[in-house]
Amino acid sequence: MLLDIDISGLIPKHMENRGKLTLKENLKIIENILEQRKVPENGIDEEHIKLLLRILSFMDTDKDPSVIQIGEREARVYTKLQREGVFDFCHGVGRSGNLIDPQPKAPGASVMYKLTNKLLENFLKTLGLKVKAIATPVATGMSIALCLSAARKKYNSNVVIYPYAAHKSPIKATSFIGMRMRLVETVLDGDIVKVEVSDIEDAIRKEINNKNNPVVLSTLTFFPPRKSDDIEEIAKICQEYNIPHIINGAYAIQNFYYIEKLKKALKYRIDAVVSSSDKNLFTPIGGGIIYTKDESFLKEISLTYPGRASANPIVNILISLLAIGTKNYIDLMKEQKECKKLLDELLEDLANKKGEKVLNVENPISSCITTKKDPLDVAGKLYNLRVTGPRGVRKNDKFGTCYLKEYPYDYIVVNSAIGVKKEDIYKVIEKLDEVL
Repeated sequence: MLLDIDISGLIPKHMENRGKLTLKENLKIIENILEQRKVPENGIDEEHIKLLLRILSFMDTDKDPSVIQIGEREARVYTKLQREGVFDFCHGVGRSGNLIDPQPKAPGASVMYKLTNKLLENFLKTLGLKVKAIATPVATGMSIALCLSAARKKYNSNVVIYPYAAHKSPIKATSFIGMRMRLVETVLDGDIVKVEVSDIEDAIRKEINNKNNPVVLSTLTFFPPRKSDDIEEIAKICQEYNIPHIINGAYAIQNFYYIEKLKKALKYRIDAVVSSSDKNLFTPIGGGIIYTKDESFLKEISLTYPGRASANPIVNILISLLAIGTKNYIDLMKEQKECKKLLDELLEDLANKKGEKVLNVENPISSCITTKKDPLDVAGKLYNLRVTGPRGVRKNDKFGTCYLKEYPYDYIVVNSAIGVKKEDIYKVIEKLDEVL
């Protein structure tokens, strides 16, 4: 039993037994999490999550009533508010040489981090991805930087082959670690903007011929009309040329469309996939998820992180996994799919009414509708109508469209991501009707 206490003689024996039974059943919920290391099917309530975090945080040395603290870093904080902000894991996670190494001053935080990673792996396995995973204390862009840095260290990679997507995070991640980026231009295919796999292979071949060591950074999830890269074919090419392949799958976990693509591609060369904790797991912004079948490369990624890290993003991932549970998460995935179907139907009706067009963009999360008005003005008016999320893009915006020539239409992007409700979809269409 997690907590064995002696209260004999304080109350009648039958009451003592009854009280201990209740306590045992409550603690059993926590014991099951620690022993089984699986995400609970239906989630657990906040009080039990708080109790688990409190028990673990009490294991850290700064909670020792008799501790003698003479180090320069002793989890000293000035206010209770600061302690609460990190769930009392003031020592953070990791050691200076490795993000996932246990920290001697923080046994509880070390258990918490290891448990989070175990639950992440179990969660991804439940969704169909048999991978190793770590939670990172940085969001998508910096997590990509960690992966690229690991590729440079392990494979001497010195140039990033990037099928062009108008996403500043991967571009800045490449610049941040001091690597050169080679863009592979997009082409127009109907309404879709995509990158030809043959062009990616040509770029790889040219860099190898120039005595460089390329790493491919492909994009699985992005705003339409930019189509997902063909990660399976890219993975085959990377396997053939024996070069690393990192995938930016920022919100890939929330939809089986992306998960199926990952399952197929993982049969070939994928060194790491990066996803966002806030986009997929309902956490505050600040955490990432890196997963792969290559456990040695995952270890290399953890070694690239300099210093210790805040426990806050890690704890938030743990809290979400425990609170939501696998069954509830799959229900949320189904709800997202239903909301996307509703969004497309209502957008079609609106397009017919306004003489516009819903673009055929092959995206399970987001949809596009053309506009004869200035799309930036439309998006601005929606914002003033208290609608957040829509993206207005002009056809000559080479960054926004991901197309280096001129796209045929001005358009508005509307999203139906996990967590959205049907009433949100109805309301955004109502507001769009007002401003289009």
